[in-house]
Amino acid sequence: MKALKVTSSIFILILAASVLCFAGGGKKGPAPAPEEKEAVAAEDAVWVDEWVFPSSNIITGVSAYHGMLNEFGADMAIEEINKSGGIRGKPVRVRWYDEGTQDSARAVAAMSEMLDTKPLLVMGPCSDVSVRAAVPLAVEEGVYSMCTLAGYPMAREFTPWTLSFVANDRDQARAAVYKWVELVPGMKKVVHFTAPQSGTWMSIAEAENSALQDHGIAFVDIAVPYETVNYGPIVVRALGENPDGMIFTSHPEGIAKIIVELHKRGWTDNSKFLLSQAAPVPELWQIGKGYLDGSYVWMWFDPNSDNPRWQKLSKRHEESFGAPASFMMVWKGYDELFVIKKCFEDLKITGNPAKLDEERIAIKEYMNNCSFDSIFGPVKIVDGVRQNPTLIFTIENNRLGEKITVPLEIAM
Repeated sequence: MKALKVTSSIFILILAASVLCFAGGGKKGPAPAPEEKEAVAAEDAVWVDEWVFPSSNIITGVSAYHGMLNEFGADMAIEEINKSGGIRGKPVRVRWYDEGTQDSARAVAAMSEMLDTKPLLVMGPCSDVSVRAAVPLAVEEGVYSMCTLAGYPMAREFTPWTLSFVANDRDQARAAVYKWVELVPGMKKVVHFTAPQSGTWMSIAEAENSALQDHGIAFVDIAVPYETVNYGPIVVRALGENPDGMIFTSHPEGIAKIIVELHKRGWTDNSKFLLSQAAPVPELWQIGKGYLDGSYVWMWFDPNSDNPRWQKLSKRHEESFGAPASFMMVWKGYDELFVIKKCFEDLKITGNPAKLDEERIAIKEYMNNCSFDSIFGPVKIVDGVRQNPTLIFTIENNRLGEKITVPLEIAM
């Protein structure tokens, strides 16, 4: 009987303590049921072990070097993203598909292969020919294309299913010519070297010519085919027009060889040269060394940026290729991957096959109007177009030197 009383007393004390403990925590409300917690976690859970992003790239053909630069920048982004924990805790990888050089059939084949993987989005295509040929397939499937090199005509044609880093290049081209004419007054006639194979470059060239017309300056377009071997006849024809200045909206190797040939035939004033934004790549500096100083180049990003991320990439580029980075292809893939990272983390993208259509739409809507920390600093994207400044550089010591920022309003 005594033992029973002791046991009863202990039980009462334990029960009282339990009641006090629960009473103390009761003010916070009942804890969610375990199954509710699991349901919430499952809804946002990442379904993949690794994020694999398909990318259409220029791997073969005369422009294969550009594709190599694209991979170069993307590799650095992958390294940085994976070191910092990946995207939503999962590592990142890019699977490359060859679109060739201005090869519509190969671009379509590459896009078809990418779409067969049921991707959330695709990176690329790169060239305007590839964009026009292949992006309609992605649009039909409801897949967003990060064809960030697409100029104004292509980007507008496929809005809102594309992201372009350069689609306000028409306004920028006009602003650049307005400023160049101000810097080098008195020109009456300009020869314009163009690349008819590229819809993007021809769109830029048309905008540049419209700015010349606004100033009453006559112009003569001279086509520079990619396959040109002997640039002598092109230069002879240009000099025969007796121009006061020249604009170069063509492929960089051709630009460099034309400028060298012009100097050999007596041209001396490089301030009368305006090079379009695609020009400053290693081929330009290597082939044109000793002949480029004093020329103007218009661009919409600053290769002399002091952003630590850009400095790191540029240093690697110089170690690998002998010159600082100055061409968009070297950071295109880098910035694409960081836009994807921010998008996926903000939206809590899961990669769940059952949510594929839903997440594709969410990605499209997010990408078209967002902001992110690019390799040059904070950037806004409005209606699928990256908002960029217009910059004019003077070439000094075979590199981009002094910079002028040009407001777009100058040409409005």
